[in-house]
Amino acid sequence: MSDSANILVVDDEQNIRLTLSALLRRAGHTVTVASSGEEAVSLFSAESFDLMLVDLQMPGINGIQVVEALRARELDTEVIVLTGHGSLESAIEGIHQGIFDYMLKTSDPAQIIDRVGSALAERSRRQRQASLISTIGQAVQALAGNSGSHQQDAAQAGASAGAGGHERVVTIGQLQMDTWHQTATLSERSLNLTPTEFRLLLCLAEHSSQMLSYTQLVRCAQGYETSELEAGELIKPHIHHLRQKIEPDPSAPRYLLNVRGKGYILQID
Repeated sequence: MSDSANILVVDDEQNIRLTLSALLRRAGHTVTVASSGEEAVSLFSAESFDLMLVDLQMPGINGIQVVEALRARELDTEVIVLTGHGSLESAIEGIHQGIFDYMLKTSDPAQIIDRVGSALAERSRRQRQASLISTIGQAVQALAGNSGSHQQDAAQAGASAGAGGHERVVTIGQLQMDTWHQTATLSERSLNLTPTEFRLLLCLAEHSSQMLSYTQLVRCAQGYETSELEAGELIKPHIHHLRQKIEPDPSAPRYLLNVRGKGYILQID
């Protein structure tokens, strides 16, 4: 059994809410239920959740819009989308926010508990990684503060070097990415990136002006192999959100360019 987590269940069907909440409570979790997307969104301001299970099709604010509201608040909540329809492909097609998984409402209870456990484990892994990166970054800063002028000059030279190596700061034109702290600025404007968005942008920056295929981007940013078709579906939502954050006009990209059906190129002067 995984450690106890705070879970939000969002579904307009009472029997689904009751079934899922009872199942999750028996597994040792704390469960809050919402009968509509509007109720779920209102809860985001009052409470933080480790995981949300949300129905895809609801009247009013639907499941996709609930996830969008969650991500707009930059809350570190894993998401499993539930659908009553047999076509999972159609269920996932319109989702342009990062989710952990999507499942049929008719899934076996053991399978639901298994996916909940996996989602919570992924969240813990991501938090440990962020904590480790922060600790290392603080140690590096402390060492840098105690170093001599020669070391400071060398660090400055490394920070201004181009991409392609393993510098602490990768610089491409007006884009600067600090790989220790996982922070990025564009034209001195701080970019509020998720960990996946940061890794994806770093991969593109390290191969500036070169096209990276969908599979190359998944391999580089997420560390596993997949088919070109699946890789495209995984990467496109992240590209969509990156453009919202780096492009002056996301509808007419200047920096993050698409090579139709193949991949993407980052070009920043």
